[in-house]
Amino acid sequence: MIIAITNTKGGVGKTTTCVNLATALAARNKKTLIVDTDPQSHATRCFLTEEPKGDTTELIMAKPSLAQKCVTPTDYENLHIVAATDRLTETAELLQARIRREERLSRALAYVEDDYDYIILDCPPVLGLLSYNALVAADLLLIPVQPGVGAITGLDNLLQAAAELRDEAVEDLNYRILTTMFEIRTTRTNALVEGLLDHHRSKFLRTVVSKSESLNQANLAGRPVVAYASSSRGAQEYDALCKEVSRLRI
Repeated sequence: MIIAITNTKGGVGKTTTCVNLATALAARNKKTLIVDTDPQSHATRCFLTEEPKGDTTELIMAKPSLAQKCVTPTDYENLHIVAATDRLTETAELLQARIRREERLSRALAYVEDDYDYIILDCPPVLGLLSYNALVAADLLLIPVQPGVGAITGLDNLLQAAAELRDEAVEDLNYRILTTMFEIRTTRTNALVEGLLDHHRSKFLRTVVSKSESLNQANLAGRPVVAYASSSRGAQEYDALCKEVSRLRI
């Protein structure tokens, strides 16, 4: 299964979810590949300290049959990554001149998809050619949403863009919404957000990821929380997300 973790609003736990879901899946003996399509490369820095031989730019721009050369093992068993490097900032511009430019990632992943149980795509927080490639390639869109004033900002535009790219109706898209950075004490805000997102109710995952110090510390350390503080609330919640995702049938 190819999962694109995406939201056009930054700061909602998108990369945190990518890193921790992938690590949790790998810990459960699921062969997992992260593809970092975000030029900020936060997911890459969680796993690699040296410059990789291949990267996401090469994966997208080179011949699809060379995809395997772009994959780098991590220190975690069953977990590999295609890294984002400085070159990725120029890739969207280079894609403008390519034929079928929104399909290049999908075509490349077809050459490695059978090697993995899950491929997790960490997307940029903007709609553009890098995001479009991820939206086309994905079997499932996983959308982290933080309760708050900007919770629904851009959500409908994101889904509409995905539907157009895939030539599907929005209601036919395979997507799930993950509540992140949840605080039980902000009950009024939570209720308001729930009302605004009511028409997406059937798409919400049961797992809720709380705002927690363990996640903050793990992010600052550049490590998955399941490795940094394995017994913490954050680690337990991402393990619950892993179990829920594993049960999905797309």
